[in-house]
Amino acid sequence: MAIFLTKSHKYLPFGSAAQGGAAYGRKAIAAGGDEAVRRKPDAIPPSKWHRLGMTMIEVMISVALLSGVMAIGWGSYSVATSHQQRMQDINERLHAVEQAVNRIVRDMSTAFITKHGDDESQTEIRYQTGFLGESERVDFTSMGYVRMFRDEKVGDQSEISYFIKDMRDDDGNLSTYLVRREQAPINDDYQKGGTILPLLDHVLSFRLEYWDDEKADIAVGSDGWVDSWDTENSEYEGRLPSRVKIEIEIEDPLGSDTPMLISTQAQIHLTKALDF
Repeated sequence: MAIFLTKSHKYLPFGSAAQGGAAYGRKAIAAGGDEAVRRKPDAIPPSKWHRLGMTMIEVMISVALLSGVMAIGWGSYSVATSHQQRMQDINERLHAVEQAVNRIVRDMSTAFITKHGDDESQTEIRYQTGFLGESERVDFTSMGYVRMFRDEKVGDQSEISYFIKDMRDDDGNLSTYLVRREQAPINDDYQKGGTILPLLDHVLSFRLEYWDDEKADIAVGSDGWVDSWDTENSEYEGRLPSRVKIEIEIEDPLGSDTPMLISTQAQIHLTKALDF
């Protein structure tokens, strides 16, 4: 068997499978030298190896661009969320004001007083009824009590008051509240007792006026509004105002320096004292 010595000093048996490789090597040497022997025909040239991946600068630029896009997206989301929360707070505030006003109007519409004789022989227990209205407070007896507990030993009559009171809020800060007092059943003094509960917080002012039909009838077009009403006073004995003007001033929920004024009127249905 003949032995041939190649350039790489390898002994290759003649006629073996390696003979073809040696022949290819000789052709490669003739065409391109030693480098062509070491490189396969389909190999990637070393000059193009840097194109196989990303450089550190390219990675940093990509991360910076991605961070910028995420920051812009988060900023837009944060602004939208903050705006939505603000609108929700405004709606909740206006809803609380509406609920408070509706409650006052509903209570005042059921106000009543009674007129009893001076017969000392009667054995039935009588309770004091009345209506005492001032510019910033009102106390009256009402027929609109709603039972809150099963088998509660009360009727539909109660004492109700509305006035301004300083109270602590949930954060411990002192704030001005519009409060509601209710006592059921009616006791000997319709201005005292019962439970006081906050109705509306951060109230700047609470004002009331009472419509006197008799005063308005004195002259055509005359103003019948008065600042106070007391059924114990001979001028208003045995009768109630037909209307009560209610004005509540609060801080503007929209954030302006001008306070928001809510004004409405409550109509009292039973303006004459009940005699029984």
